Amino acid sequence: MDNTGQPLVTFVMPCYNSASFMDRGVSSLVSVIDEIDYPCEVILVNDGSKDNTSEVIHAYAAEHEYIVAVDQENANWGGAINHGIELAQGMYMKVLDSDDYFDVKALRQALDTLAATVEAGTPPDLLITNYVYDHLASHSERIMQYRKFFPAGHVFTWDAMGRPGLDKFIMIHAAWYKTAILRESGVKLPTGVSYMDSLLLLHPMPYVKTLLYLNINPYHYIIGREGQSVEIEVVKKHIDQQIMATRLAIDDVDYTVLYETKPNCAMLMTGYVSCMMNVSTLHLFMINTPDSLAKNKELWAYLKEKNPALHTKVKRSWAGWANRKTALGRILARGGYFLAKKIYKFA
Repeated sequence: MDNTGQPLVTFVMPCYNSASFMDRGVSSLVSVIDEIDYPCEVILVNDGSKDNTSEVIHAYAAEHEYIVAVDQENANWGGAINHGIELAQGMYMKVLDSDDYFDVKALRQALDTLAATVEAGTPPDLLITNYVYDHLASHSERIMQYRKFFPAGHVFTWDAMGRPGLDKFIMIHAAWYKTAILRESGVKLPTGVSYMDSLLLLHPMPYVKTLLYLNINPYHYIIGREGQSVEIEVVKKHIDQQIMATRLAIDDVDYTVLYETKPNCAMLMTGYVSCMMNVSTLHLFMINTPDSLAKNKELWAYLKEKNPALHTKVKRSWAGWANRKTALGRILARGGYFLAKKIYKFA
């Protein structure tokens, strides 16, 4: 690819009060984009920050011509992503949260491989890479990889992948969508609420025809920054938003039809819905009030009413195991969550 045409990838970074910690992520992008011989684009979206984030992003834009600085009124993560999709000029779009960063070597490999598929006329609709849970406090890492059910290193279709199972799913940190697929799908995220990364990942997935998996680890997802949305107390505080995101995931796709047309895609998406049900249920159990337990019953009833077949599958997953009916069962479910958290280091 030459460096005068369409950007290969638009990286969108939502920024809210990010001035003190966003440099690591921006620097990881700059160090690679400055060295490659094809264009990429970076869009930094200041989501109504109260610190000097606006000043910082405009300074980056003044220094690098491929960086675009955008200010908007506070609309939360979803609003920043919607803005990024509207402005993106790249063939692909990749989200980098402002407290995360890329491994430079793996990022270069991902970009070079994508560029090669474009040159060959076989660019995939979706690139999937591994990602890393990177823990600040313990200085430990956990790699989330997919080599057991995605064929690595070449473009493939849904039929060519292995059966992922209900405990397997990808997350937004692993996904690099074609911008055209995002726009074709019409994905538009709710604003003013959290946990909308699920909709960004799931809604476009049925539109994907071709995929490419690289067994590399470019994305580092930082765990342990104070106030993160995945912290237990933060999720409990915003549990209604988590429930909203889960219901949107249930409603978004006709899973009965999808299992008939793209069963592997449907299975991968079901795994994610199962994860969301699990997270919602366990945090409602941690709140452990009559109101929270009632909300959990309502959520499971909602799933059963909306899609009985999907309910049956999710009930057979870890989410179904966690949905205990007794006080002792709920204690065991919470204990299982903390054990899994210790092993997999996802929060």
